[in-house]
This record gives sequence, C-alpha cells and structure tokens, in this order.
Amino acid sequence: MKTLIHRLLLSAVLCLPVLLATAQVDDGPPPIPEDKLEEIKAQKAAYITQKMGFTAEEAQKFWPLYNQYDKELEGTRKEMRDFHRSLKKEGQELTEAEATQLIDKELATRQKELDTRRKYSAEFKKNIGAVRTVKLYQAERDFNRELLKRMREQGGDRRGGPGGAPPPRR
Repeated sequence: MKTLIHRLLLSAVLCLPVLLATAQVDDGPPPIPEDKLEEIKAQKAAYITQKMGFTAEEAQKFWPLYNQYDKELEGTRKEMRDFHRSLKKEGQELTEAEATQLIDKELATRQKELDTRRKYSAEFKKNIGAVRTVKLYQAERDFNRELLKRMREQGGDRRGGPGGAPPPRR
C-alpha cells in the first residue's frame, strides 16, 4: 500500500499545475481563482511561444492544436484528481477487491493520458517537427518547474505564512 501511495504522490507532483489549479481535497489548499488560473495559462503560452520561437504563421497553426491537446489532458487530469479523492475517502480500510478496482481505474486513466499524448505527439511532429516537439515538452516541464518554484517562494504552496494565511498578491 505504501508503494501505491508513493506512486500516487509522484503522479500528483507531475500533474501539479492543474492539480493546484482545481484540487480541493478536504484539508487541501483552496482552489486557484479563475482569473489567476487564466493568468497562469497566459504566462505558459507566452513562455512556450518565447522558448519555441514561433513565427506568426507557425503560432497560428500550433496554438489551436495545443489548446485542444491541453483541453483533452485536463479531462484526464480531472479523472485522476477524482481517483485521488476517492482513494483518500477510502483510506486504509480497503478490501482487496476495492483496491484492485482502484488500481485498474488508475491504470486505465493513465493509459488514456498516454493515448492522448501519443495522438498529439504525432500531430505536433507533423505540424512543427520532431525536434521542436521535444523542445515543446521541455518548455512545458521548465514552465511547470518555474511555476512550482514561484508558488513555493510565495508561501509554501499557497498556504502562506503562519496560520495558513494566503500569500500576499504581487
């Protein structure tokens, strides 16, 4: 069970930007306000555009595809958050049959995410080439890393200072 929990925690870290944006587990942090979420998305788009060095024509072709990709992944991430919530509600009192169902559901959701990534990787390669597709994925990881760093600097993952007060707005 500890291994499963460790793997789930690793999954949460990998999906951190979206998890932080919409997660509200019983004792978890409040969700990010919609306007702040839109600001983060705009910053991500600017970051990726800058890192990729798109021409106007390339950007015009790329962004609708990327936005659809991100929308599909968001649906899968929501399924994963729901899975994590159900696991948290179940606690340590799972039967073997329930645990097996939860594992199967997690694996099916991860497969769905992988299938989405495969589908769009092929589209990205057609649209911007394989080298730039790799560069895109690196830019996404770098942005996520920077976002996490900023959030930590602003007050311990949005919980803020003493007493869990929200961090000051910049």
